[in-house]
Amino acid sequence: LVKYTGDELTKDSVEAVGDYVLVQVEMKDEETSGGLILAKSSDDKSRPSTGVVVRVGPGKMVSGGEMMPMTVSEGDKVKFRDFAGNEVQIGEEEFSVVKMGDVLAKF
Repeated sequence: LVKYTGDELTKDSVEAVGDYVLVQVEMKDEETSGGLILAKSSDDKSRPSTGVVVRVGPGKMVSGGEMMPMTVSEGDKVKFRDFAGNEVQIGEEEFSVVKMGDVLAKF
């Protein structure tokens, strides 16, 4: 999924492998009609599924030994399937490692 160089996992030392992308997820707080602010993590029904691509893997090997190019780049904002990928915490920030096939849109 990801690999890193050096002694610790940081945003600068991490690399995505294969056809995976590392996405910094958007953590939005929600406000109730009474003015209470609910952290996104308090909603058990869904996980964040949008964010900004931080790292892009080299792609997927297809028949014939060729690499299928990735269709997203670092800095792209993406929407991926709900509950897709694996959550990773790097420092104080939340990321998801998502397979390219689970990315639904970029904008």
